[in-house]
Amino acid sequence: MRTQSKSRRIRKLVTAGLCAALVMFFITSANAGIEEHIIETETGFYYTVQKGDTLWDLSEEFSDSPWQWPDLWHYNPQIPNPHWIYPGQKIRIYKKSFGDKKRQETEPTREEIEQYFTYTPIRTVGFVRKQPVETLGTLALERHDHNLLSTGDKVYIRPEAYGDIDKGERYLIYRMKGAVDDPSTNQYIGDQYLLTGVLKITDSQPDFAAGRIVEAFHDIQKNDKIMPLMDRKADIRLKPGIENLNASLMKSEEDWNFIGQDTIAFINKGRDDGIEVGQQYTVLFEVSTNPDWGPDSPKYLTSEEIGTLLVLHTEDNTATVLITDSKEDLKAGMPLQAFK
Repeated sequence: MRTQSKSRRIRKLVTAGLCAALVMFFITSANAGIEEHIIETETGFYYTVQKGDTLWDLSEEFSDSPWQWPDLWHYNPQIPNPHWIYPGQKIRIYKKSFGDKKRQETEPTREEIEQYFTYTPIRTVGFVRKQPVETLGTLALERHDHNLLSTGDKVYIRPEAYGDIDKGERYLIYRMKGAVDDPSTNQYIGDQYLLTGVLKITDSQPDFAAGRIVEAFHDIQKNDKIMPLMDRKADIRLKPGIENLNASLMKSEEDWNFIGQDTIAFINKGRDDGIEVGQQYTVLFEVSTNPDWGPDSPKYLTSEEIGTLLVLHTEDNTATVLITDSKEDLKAGMPLQAFK
């Protein structure tokens, strides 16, 4: 009996020890995960917002209490609405374990904080342009003669005349989706290019090249084409938009009738108009009048702010944008103004 009782006590101690170890493991892992998203700059410590984060939770993590979230908001004047923060945003923090020596005596202004937005899938977003891209080759044949291709499939490429296809190099796979009209003029503005994946070349001959698909962003099809990789950075420095731009939304990348938050879309202004990556704009809904107002009444009574967007990529006369906020469904033709 004493032996059995002693064995039970040992088992209880071992079980308790294992539970404690597991708890410590998960706590340590969680903290390590948070630390991975913190960077130090000359102006302080910055945290990259993750999916599901709120200022309440972050205040509990980085301050003494979740009730101090207004202070966290106060130190981040780039956040217009404290109830809406988005994955990829960088916010200024003071982590309690960093010590008071890191705290600045003066409060930062909007101009003093160099704001960044991190958009990890930046390599996957397409564009609209008039000038054709320099096609290097066409996916002419798949080893098993499949029409739809995916990661790992081996393909054969028919070279084009624009340049060489080098063994060991990686190339973007793309597909033209067709002509795009500017909704404000109903005139052709360019062709839409959908980036479908990445291909690595395994063999290159004068009459053909062979490669393997290493990434798939969308469905890859036979007769998709390849082009050089584009140099894009996931960390985007935020910039003010252009006043009185007279720009509008054109369409979503996926051809949806309604455009919502986190959607990739296109606008009808580009580099030639002063558009730059990182600029932010507000989407407006214009409240229109009707015949009952009389012939001398204005066409629009007022404009309401119903969304915001961030410029991810620019062409000469168009730009690719990310919808960072939408209070309701956005539509093609809605005007934009500089974000304030």
